[in-house]
Amino acid sequence: MPVRAVSGRGGNMIGRFPSLKMRRMIAFESLIEQDYLFLLDFDLDVASFCEQPVQIEYVWEGKVLHYTPDFHVIRSMGEEYVECKPQKQVDRAENQRKFRAAREWCQQQGFQYYVVTDDVIRSGHRLNNIKLLTRHARVHFPPDLRQQTICLLQPLQFPQSLGNVAKRLRPEQLELSVSLLLHLAYHHQIQLEIDQEPISMATMIQFSEYSA
Repeated sequence: MPVRAVSGRGGNMIGRFPSLKMRRMIAFESLIEQDYLFLLDFDLDVASFCEQPVQIEYVWEGKVLHYTPDFHVIRSMGEEYVECKPQKQVDRAENQRKFRAAREWCQQQGFQYYVVTDDVIRSGHRLNNIKLLTRHARVHFPPDLRQQTICLLQPLQFPQSLGNVAKRLRPEQLELSVSLLLHLAYHHQIQLEIDQEPISMATMIQFSEYSA
């Protein structure tokens, strides 16, 4: 659980992100953090995460100071603490001191520490595509409808375009079919290419090993 409440004291945007993975609202202190939460929530390698996870104590010029990383992330291969920062602020002396203290603390605990910038989080098409998938993931589809769709997909030959598969599933309800396919893609039951270009009806679908 968070060790402190989020704050907008610096004029930053604060809010709460409705995490599908964690099934609770996750507090964030900037739009960069909010964008990073979209990536964490979608990432199959991420088992869990929490915000404002620990207070790290360090000494600077004889003063005891404290620093709280933005997120604690548990992945399949280990744990990490993450700071989200604008690229233009990374080299500031105050931030470098905090990062150094965090790296030393994480090394002692056997964890990894990363500074993730807006340039990295927002590069390419991945983030915007995940935001699109997230919108459809939050649509409620009855479990029997999802399972029926998986059964209809299994005999098809892949890869095929999103538009072609949607037409084959329910040609009279194309919008529903597309939304349901994007819902399944978010939950890794089908696979879409999300890094190279925006998702469209021409995006190719692969049937996922996680659908069984």
